[in-house]
Amino acid sequence: MPLSKRTMSEVLTEGVREHPAVQAWLQLQSDSGEPSSLELLQRRRHSTIYRLGEVRQDGARVIAKRCRTATAQIEHTIYQELLPLAGMPVLRCYGMLEEPEGEYCWLFLEDAAGVRYSPQLPNNRALAGCWLGETQLAAASAGLKSRLPDRELDHYLRLLRDCRAMLLHHLDGNALSTEDAAVFRNVAAHLDALESLWGKLEEICDVMPRTLVHGDFVNKNLRIRDVATGPELLVFDWEFAGWGVPAADLAQVIDRAASPDLRLYCSILNRGHSHLDLSDIQAVAACGNLLRIVDQMSWATTDQEFVLPTRLVKAIGLLRSYEPSMIGALSAFQRSWA
Repeated sequence: MPLSKRTMSEVLTEGVREHPAVQAWLQLQSDSGEPSSLELLQRRRHSTIYRLGEVRQDGARVIAKRCRTATAQIEHTIYQELLPLAGMPVLRCYGMLEEPEGEYCWLFLEDAAGVRYSPQLPNNRALAGCWLGETQLAAASAGLKSRLPDRELDHYLRLLRDCRAMLLHHLDGNALSTEDAAVFRNVAAHLDALESLWGKLEEICDVMPRTLVHGDFVNKNLRIRDVATGPELLVFDWEFAGWGVPAADLAQVIDRAASPDLRLYCSILNRGHSHLDLSDIQAVAACGNLLRIVDQMSWATTDQEFVLPTRLVKAIGLLRSYEPSMIGALSAFQRSWA
C-alpha cells in the first residue's frame, strides 16, 4: 500500500458548492444537480479522493479524484478504452477536467458500490483470476504499450536500488537510534539478497507475455457487485498502472494481495499463450510476492532520503512491518526456484 496521509473522515454538507471538487464537477457536468455532501476519502502525496453524494437523478454518488494530469490520462484510457474492449465490468468514467496550470486535473468516476473483496473466499479469487486473464488477453491487441509507464523488471530494480540508497544514506549519517538503524541495516541486507536473485527473476518472468499491469491489485481496490448474471468484479485505482511483467498482480497471500486463482488464470491465458503451464504461473507469482514488497518499501521511502531522522517515524514503522513478509517471501523463493 502506498504511503499516504490518512485523515479522520471529513464530510461537508454545507457550502459544498464552493469546494474545488464540486466546482470542477459542475463545470464538466453542467446539467448535474449540486451534491448533497462531500466526503474526503483519501489524501496521498500526489492525489486526493472525494466522494460526491447524490449528484445524479438516481441518487448515485461520484468519486472525484484530483491527481497529476499524466496519471489521470492513464486511468481515463484504461476505463474508456481497454476495459470495455475486454468485455469486463467497468466503472463508468464521467470524464476529466484539467486545472488551468495543467499539472493536475480532476477525474470523475462511478462510485464502486459493492462488497469488499476477500482473498479468503475462493469465489472471489476465481473472479480475480478470470478478470486478470481476460483483461490481459484483451490488452495484447489494444495498442496501449506506448501510452503506459514501464513496468518491466528493470523498473522494480530501480525502485529497489533507490530504496537501498535511502537506507544507506541515513545509516551513514549516524543519526538513527540503535533500534532504528538495525531496521534499516536489516532491510538493506534483504534488498541485497533480493538483487542477488534478480537473474533468476528475469529468467522466470521471461516466459510471460508483456501486458497491462494494475500495480496495486489488492483488496482495497476491488469490489464484488451482484448483478442479474451473477457476481462481478470491479477494479479501480489505476494510479500505479503500466505495461510490462504482470507478476506483482499475481502475488499470493502477502500484504492484502488479491491472490487470484492461478489455475483459472492460467486456463484463460492459455487461449492466447498455450506454452504456459500452471508451474510457470506459480513461479511468476512467487516473483510477484517479491516485487510487491519492493513496491511497498519504495512507497514507504520515496522522498525520504534527505529528511531529518525525526521525520522517519512512519517510514521506519512501515519497513519494520514489511520485514517479516520480505524474509518469508525470500525464503520461499530460494527454497523453490533459486
